[in-house]
Amino acid sequence: MTTVPLIRKLTQLRGKMSERRRKRGLIREILSLQIMMTVVVGALAIASLYWGGQWVLQDNYSRWALQWTSELNELGAPLYLSDDSEVVLRLESFVDRYPEISRVSYYRADGSMMHSIDKQSDLAPSKKLSSSRIDEAAERVGNAEPYVIESSIANPRKFFILAPVWTESIKGDGLFGFDPTSGSVETTVELAGFVGLNLDFVLFHDRLVGNIKIAILALLILLAASALYGRHILRKALTSITDLQEPLSQLAKGNLEVEFKAAEHHEISEIVEALESTATALHERNARLLKLANHDVLTGLFNRRRLVEELKIELGRVSEGDRTSALLFIDLDQFKYVNDTCGHPAGDRLIRKVASQLRQSIGEAGLVARFGGDEFVVLLPDTSQRSTKELARGLLEDMRRLAHIEEDRVFHIHCSIGITMIDDIGIDQDELVAQADIACREAKAAGRNRLQFFSRSQTDVVKLAADVGWMTKLRTALDQNLFELRFQPIVCISTGTTTHHEVLLRLREPNGKLVSPDAFLPAAVRFGLMSEIDTWMIRNASQAYALHSADNPRLRLSVNLSANAFETEDLASYVASCFKECAVPPHHVIFEITESLAVRHLRYVERQIAALRKMGCELALDDFGTGYSSFSYLQRLAVDYIKIDGSFIRDLVNNPVDQKMVRMIGEIGREAGMKTIAEYVQSADALVLLGDLGIDMAQGYYIGRPAVRPLLKSMPIPLNSRRVSRSTGSFTA
Repeated sequence: MTTVPLIRKLTQLRGKMSERRRKRGLIREILSLQIMMTVVVGALAIASLYWGGQWVLQDNYSRWALQWTSELNELGAPLYLSDDSEVVLRLESFVDRYPEISRVSYYRADGSMMHSIDKQSDLAPSKKLSSSRIDEAAERVGNAEPYVIESSIANPRKFFILAPVWTESIKGDGLFGFDPTSGSVETTVELAGFVGLNLDFVLFHDRLVGNIKIAILALLILLAASALYGRHILRKALTSITDLQEPLSQLAKGNLEVEFKAAEHHEISEIVEALESTATALHERNARLLKLANHDVLTGLFNRRRLVEELKIELGRVSEGDRTSALLFIDLDQFKYVNDTCGHPAGDRLIRKVASQLRQSIGEAGLVARFGGDEFVVLLPDTSQRSTKELARGLLEDMRRLAHIEEDRVFHIHCSIGITMIDDIGIDQDELVAQADIACREAKAAGRNRLQFFSRSQTDVVKLAADVGWMTKLRTALDQNLFELRFQPIVCISTGTTTHHEVLLRLREPNGKLVSPDAFLPAAVRFGLMSEIDTWMIRNASQAYALHSADNPRLRLSVNLSANAFETEDLASYVASCFKECAVPPHHVIFEITESLAVRHLRYVERQIAALRKMGCELALDDFGTGYSSFSYLQRLAVDYIKIDGSFIRDLVNNPVDQKMVRMIGEIGREAGMKTIAEYVQSADALVLLGDLGIDMAQGYYIGRPAVRPLLKSMPIPLNSRRVSRSTGSFTA
């Protein structure tokens, strides 16, 4: 059974490692880029040096070759002084003095070889000039630059200079009448031949190229040294970035105690300071969130969630060793009286005072938590039943002596304590709380202001098992989404049209049976699951609106919320997120809150009602009329609807007192600008009478039973055709 998850984890780990290998390292990439840039720059520098040197050499060789053209007159002497042997000897000695001259060739006028002076034995002589060369050189006769220079790009150090040699004489043989300054003197030009000069600057070229190679080698050495040194400097500079890798990895894993190394560069130093500030802020935020998650906002005591965790830990310790512990469930006896007479701020002050007294009385002996409202729980680890009883008696005495002064009135606070010993290994934390709660209720039933140990009578065991069973079912229903919604119509009495639908919760059991909330909500409240049920209701009601509003554009829904929903600060934001996700118009949703909840948690309810109304939602006060302070609190609650408690409607036709009460509620609702809704309307007579009593809307099995889909339909209501008769009188509709 464990092989598949293990293989899946190994596959995920292998994938992460492969992904990490595929990602490039920043430091390695920067260093590689630095080497690449050094290589490119070095190659460009060497190429520039080499080709630049070649260009300079070729330019210098060309200039040098041009200088030799001035010597062509002397070199061409053998062509017109052919009988002067000394001329040839002088030329040979002249050629020997210049190493760049490789050959001097003499050609007749027809281009055939006449004579050559060679300094390179491997240089094959040219027996005859080509016709193109002869023509090109002959055209140079008499020009200011009477020569042709040939060179090769492939071999720029070699040049061939070809020049014509000619004789020029004055035409005619008379000596008289000759005027050399006269422009009309005619001359005769006779081409004697051609002189060719082969130049090879190989000696100078080899020396210069050798020097260039030495310069390139020196440049390569300098580039390599600078690259290595630059790499060292760059690696040292990037070390501060590398040092951030491991702390950042630890920070990403949630380790906020990570330490960062000090950086030398101010940019990295600022990043390190920002990361340290972020880690500190996250640590402080986590500490605040942890405190909020584990502590009650009003008293600072541990909350229910933290208590459950501590109970789990203590159960593990009890199962490991021979020890017993105890759990005390404490409920104040006169708290509601203080709340109703002096207001909820006074109740909050009383709760804080009681919490302080409990902390002082328990001290280091145990853990104190606020379970909810005026209920507290104390966990006493590693104690005996006798010690627990003595401590509980001391708590009762301390609470009896505790006096709370409010508005010149003195309240003496008593409490009832239920105790269960933790010595059974097979029990869980929910059963322990249920046992202590049962014992506390027994103490209240026995007269309050006393303590009671839990006893495992058959009745208690059955009740506890039922509560724990419901808790398991509810937990499963929440995890597996086993709840279902039903929609019951609410109609306008005067027109018979459906105004909106109340969204009702049902639980589908494994046998297919639907269970109403009356059966499981008490257990949900006892085991702290109401907040999750509220969240489920808001989310699924929003989804239901998105599903059914396409067919019913006028669809409006009424959703019930518990006390837990209004005790949180994020109710409005959660509602807004669900509405946005499902495109629910807020003015198409009504939230219902019971009168007892509104009165008991007035401060929270007022704030949350204001936030919901600001969004556009409407509010309804459910079960109105059951509390003795209903009318005094009605003006403080900005609600849009008053839902009259069903106890006034069930026997409305036969009970004049209920009729007067309903009529009064209707009148108060009209004066306050609130619409009234009557629940549990079971007959046409009751519906007709409600219209006569001034009630606006009706809900009940006569109007319509809860259905899987909300249906918008009208029902005929002949208000003026019925007469309701009673033995004590009659009511005409």
